[in-house]
Amino acid sequence: MEPKISKAQLSVWEWKEKAYEDLKHLPILEQMRIIHEQTQKTILQIKKNKAKKSVKLPEAR
Repeated sequence: MEPKISKAQLSVWEWKEKAYEDLKHLPILEQMRIIHEQTQKTILQIKKNKAKKSVKLPEAR
C-alpha cells in the first residue's frame, strides 16, 4: 500500500529543497540569518491573518 502524501507536505518538501539550493553556497551564519529573516516574516503574516480572523463583525439584529 502506497502512503498518501498531502499537498501541504509536498509544498513543504519543495520549499525546503529550493531553500537548500538557494543557500548551500553561503556560509552557515549567513544561511541562518536568511532563514531567520524569512521565518520572522512568515510569523508576522500568520499573526496578521489570525488577527483578521479574530475581529468580530457586528451581529445583525
